[in-house]
Amino acid sequence: MENSIQLYNKKLGNYYDSNGKLIQYPSKRPLRIMALIKITEQMDVNRKYTEKEVNEIIRLHIAFSDIELIRREMYQYKLIGRLRDGSEYWVENDWRKAYAEYIRED
Repeated sequence: MENSIQLYNKKLGNYYDSNGKLIQYPSKRPLRIMALIKITEQMDVNRKYTEKEVNEIIRLHIAFSDIELIRREMYQYKLIGRLRDGSEYWVENDWRKAYAEYIRED
């Protein structure tokens, strides 16, 4: 998997513009996870966020308009958690362990 991740890291660069914004949401699952991780890493693990704040973080890191898709995917991949009513969001504590093979920097 390690060589695959290095290859995916190289490919992931094609999905970003010169300002470091994601210009297209990748179709391959490993690339999607890696793109979502990059956004999640911008959030503070010791903080609670409103939906508006999460949307703003996402907006700053993507160059397309589907903020809701990215927020939903971050939740589905268990990178972030939320209250059932969506009034509070947070970074999941164990996401780094769950996706350790995607964040190696060998």
